[in-house]
Amino acid sequence: MKLYSKSVVALLLLLNIYLHANGSTFPDTTGVLIINKEDVLPDGARKIGKIKVTDGVFKVDCGYEQTLEQAKSQAIKAGGNIIKIREIKPPDVFNSCYRLSGEVYYHPDIAGVMTGRIKAFDSMMRILLPETVTYALLYVYRPDMGSSIPYNVFLDDSIICRIRNSSRYLIKVNKAGLARISARTESRDEVSINIQPGKAYFVKCTIAPGGFIGRPKLSIIEAYEGFQEFNSVKEKPKEEKIDAVY
Repeated sequence: MKLYSKSVVALLLLLNIYLHANGSTFPDTTGVLIINKEDVLPDGARKIGKIKVTDGVFKVDCGYEQTLEQAKSQAIKAGGNIIKIREIKPPDVFNSCYRLSGEVYYHPDIAGVMTGRIKAFDSMMRILLPETVTYALLYVYRPDMGSSIPYNVFLDDSIICRIRNSSRYLIKVNKAGLARISARTESRDEVSINIQPGKAYFVKCTIAPGGFIGRPKLSIIEAYEGFQEFNSVKEKPKEEKIDAVY
């Protein structure tokens, strides 16, 4: 396997611009579309109000995914089906929770909006992975999760990248068959993928609470959702320093 060529990375950037013009999305499990502040609202969307998810007293279940779900619940109660995020703050030394602020909108045909985006995504993936290719694409990414602990990600016994907050990697995989994606800090996590040529696979890397430094958590994400999350990662400038290797 190898990191993907510059020409295809450039194509991905163009595809990402196309998606942003139509509103790139976060996970949609409750009929609520979540878009970034840079993205364009769908035509016909009507503003309802503002939304905020804060860190309450004794609040425990307040990770990245949980914060998005709380925002969706608030939007539904307000009668909306679109959230335009203005800001997401990760945990820091003063707050152990994610915090979110944004605006709520309503669109009369949100199902049609989502169907159109999925069709556009399928067409773009056929450009990236035509039927004649002999390789697969592996997207590995990590949103800004607050914790600064980096770790190596393995494909079977080979290191494919070193993942840290706000980082992402696109890797070309020439092997086919069952493969193990794993990572280790104070403990080890592993997922398995049956890699097939011409397919794209998305692995989201996060950190779960641990006894000392936190535990790696790897998740296989559905392609459409994974592509949006991968492109929403805003990479930070890499510092010239050596990290501890786990």
